[in-house]
Amino acid sequence: MFRFKIVISMLLLVPVGCGKGSGISQYEVDRDTAEFLTTDLLANEFDVIPFSWKVPSDWSEAENDQFSSMAWSVGPTDDAARITMSALSGGSGLEPQFVRWRTQLALPEVALTEVMKSVEDIKLAGATGKWCVYKNSDESILGMIVPHGNKLWTIKFRGSNAIAKQQTAAFRGFCESLKVE
Repeated sequence: MFRFKIVISMLLLVPVGCGKGSGISQYEVDRDTAEFLTTDLLANEFDVIPFSWKVPSDWSEAENDQFSSMAWSVGPTDDAARITMSALSGGSGLEPQFVRWRTQLALPEVALTEVMKSVEDIKLAGATGKWCVYKNSDESILGMIVPHGNKLWTIKFRGSNAIAKQQTAAFRGFCESLKVE
């Protein structure tokens, strides 16, 4: 009986909002209080790359993955190295990124102070990069991390030791060519 009363009550209320008096309401927002999207807001929202650079002529643009903002490859198709540029939150911390790269190569754990001894500062136009080289018996990671604004920009080369040896100077030159726009 109670359910029947609820159904009848709902049916009686439904037509109330459908009369001639209902219509579209218009509202005006004062322009002084409206928020406008600016270039800075968009850059922080969508990880617009704040750098310009010079890409070596033998690198090919590659498809991005879920983490990279830009990607390239170099070397023979069956042994190509991958170069990526990605933005991370500045809150993720600089040091953990170097530890993560060492872990990706299954290098032995060492104290954070030892990890950071292998990191070199590189002066760029408008920023300072943190350069590192890690390798195991098969592959290498060459990388640079550039703190900029509230982001850590990682520039990473990962490939076989043979390709890394051939490309170290080119990759470092690419990293050193970065200029903050």
